[in-house]
Amino acid sequence: MRLPINEKGKDFEFVKFINRVNDDLRDSFENSIKENLQTVKLKVMLADFTVIESNTFDPDRVLNYFFNKEKEVATLNNWKVVPVQSSKTDDLHRIFFQISTEIGNYYFYIYMGIQFHALLYYKPDKEIISISKRIRELEERNSNIKNEISKKGDQLIKQELENLGYKDTDNTKLFEELFTKQDLSKSLSEKASEVESTFPEFNQNSQKIQSLKKDLENFTIELYQINPASIDSNKLMMGEEGIAFNIDFELIKNKKTHEKTSVINFEKIDRPEISKIEQGFSPLINIFKQSS
Repeated sequence: MRLPINEKGKDFEFVKFINRVNDDLRDSFENSIKENLQTVKLKVMLADFTVIESNTFDPDRVLNYFFNKEKEVATLNNWKVVPVQSSKTDDLHRIFFQISTEIGNYYFYIYMGIQFHALLYYKPDKEIISISKRIRELEERNSNIKNEISKKGDQLIKQELENLGYKDTDNTKLFEELFTKQDLSKSLSEKASEVESTFPEFNQNSQKIQSLKKDLENFTIELYQINPASIDSNKLMMGEEGIAFNIDFELIKNKKTHEKTSVINFEKIDRPEISKIEQGFSPLINIFKQSS
């Protein structure tokens, strides 16, 4: 069962209490982590050489925040901690950790994290324009060379086919011959490939292009973008940026087999059990009320 619980039609003390616990922990977590999501403005260059200002924050600062909280939570009795984790899919990144506990007959699982994008830009440097211009010139030259290779290859294959007696053969018949006679097809392909070797400049230019592209990589800079707003698990899975927090709450049916259920009769949760849960969450909430 995902908190908060819909209170409509559930005028029970426990429902109001557990929703308040969820809100207190979420607010404490969000307020403290936002202090570590402060952004700075940096000048960067786009692919069209336009220089703009963009905001970025420091993910390492967020990692340190989670590492510190992980250590603090680990000192609490009965709370289990899954170490801080980070993941990325293309430009989408996550930093998060998970904690859980059993209080009486109830199990609580908590997920806390952020989701953000990492965007690549160039550093503002005139050398980037010079390198990019050289790459374009080499690519244009290779495009012209390719056209020359294609023309000479076509002429060579045409001459070779005439020499083999296929001068007046229609295209359909010629295709059948090439398809059925693998040796003929292979011989023509090899002769066409030989034409490229007479243009060593093509490979030389290709190597220069790759080298220049590697030089460009040295001028790239990664900026980190986040919207410091709350996101639920659905928005998290859809790739939206933000601060993710959720608590799952279940009844432990059998402690030996660890069988759990989300079907809970709130009327049967009495004051002593509410007090136990309150005592279990109170030190956790205090940890996140402290900034670090």
